Amino acid sequence: MGGLIISGGRTVDGLGGGVCQVSTTVFRALYQAGLPVVERNQHSYRVGYYEPQIGFEAAVYDPGVDLKMKNDTGGPLLIKTINHPGKSVLEVEVWGIKQTRRVIVSPATILARVPHPPAQYVFNPRMRAGAVRQVDWAQDGFNLYITRTIKDEGTARTDRVTTNYRPWRAVYETGPRG
Repeated sequence: MGGLIISGGRTVDGLGGGVCQVSTTVFRALYQAGLPVVERNQHSYRVGYYEPQIGFEAAVYDPGVDLKMKNDTGGPLLIKTINHPGKSVLEVEVWGIKQTRRVIVSPATILARVPHPPAQYVFNPRMRAGAVRQVDWAQDGFNLYITRTIKDEGTARTDRVTTNYRPWRAVYETGPRG
C-alpha cells in the first residue's frame, strides 16, 4: 500500500504509507479496553489527522517499529474491524469475556512545546518556471504524556504513554526562476 511515510527527515510517498492509521485505530481500542502496552511507537512529528487527542497514536514500520499489546483478560479476544469506505472510517471493536474493569483515558498533559524551525526551500528542476509547491508542513515539537486509570474490583492503577515529537519544518519545492 502506498501513502505518506516519514523517511530521511521528510514526509514522502512510500510503501506502507497509511498503515499507521490502522495501527492507531487498533491501539486506541485496545488501550481504552485497558490492555497492557508492550510496545507502542510515535511518529517523528505531530500528525494532525490523529487528533483531536494529541499523542494518542501508534506508528508501525517494517523493520522493527511495531504495536504490541498484551491480553490480560483471562480469555480469548476477537478484534473486529468494520470498514466504512464511503465515510473513510474504520471501526475497531474488542470482543471477549465480559470484564469488570473501567478505563479512563486523560487528555494529554503537555510538558514542553518547541516552535517549528523556519521553512526550507528546495530547488526542483523538473517543476515549471516560477512554480512553488509545499511538500512538508510545519509542526511544533511537543513533550507530553497521556495517563490511563484502570479501575477493577476495588483497585485502581494508573499508567502513561509518553510522546516526544520533534519540531518539523515546512518544505517548499521551487521551480527555476521565471
